[in-house]
Amino acid sequence: MLHPYAFLTAVLVTAPLLAPLWRLFFGDWSHFAYDAGLRPVPDQWPDIKRQLSAHFASILATSIVDLMGFFLAYAAIVAVAYHTLVWTAGFFFLD
Repeated sequence: MLHPYAFLTAVLVTAPLLAPLWRLFFGDWSHFAYDAGLRPVPDQWPDIKRQLSAHFASILATSIVDLMGFFLAYAAIVAVAYHTLVWTAGFFFLD
């Protein structure tokens, strides 16, 4: 019965890392727009809307790749925290 509690503890312990990890993969609007191929980076909503419709495939591909990287990186962090907690609990508290 230790494993669900260890998993929830690992998620809670690593939750503060979500915001920095999000900034790492997506950055701010200008960084994401540059990665998606929107050059020059638009400043006003009508320009943004026009470029979003013109470069939809590039934006979608960039978003999917960034989301996959974000989720895989967070899953790896949670896995390391989980296994560390289970190993520590097994070493110190279980026979």
